[in-house]
Amino acid sequence: MIKGEFKFIFHNKLIMLSTIVIMIIPFLYSIFFLKSVWDPYGNTGDLPVAVVNNDQPVKYEGKTMNVGKQTVQELKKNKQLGWRFVSKQKAQAGLKQRKYYTVVTIPKDFSKNATTVMSTTPKKCI
Repeated sequence: MIKGEFKFIFHNKLIMLSTIVIMIIPFLYSIFFLKSVWDPYGNTGDLPVAVVNNDQPVKYEGKTMNVGKQTVQELKKNKQLGWRFVSKQKAQAGLKQRKYYTVVTIPKDFSKNATTVMSTTPKKCI
């Protein structure tokens, strides 16, 4: 019975073509799907992220600490995301206009709180 079915498929060109197309469609779907999820982090360098530095430098043990500025300098070297260094107003406007994916804000007391790292009660930077 199965031999007869296959014989019928091979001798009827329309059914043969339909069978081949039906077998190729899942194959093509899997190729396109795998391509879309193969490397999800490969193009994050093009993802625009706004950075707002509100940090105020502080004096600590006779030296001026500006941890916010140091963080911005390190982010400028980082190519994993599309960092954009802007003001608070430009960041908010860009976020509304969908120019930026998100906004990272360095708080004004970032350096001040960084000086408490070695103390018994360090402060969080939120």
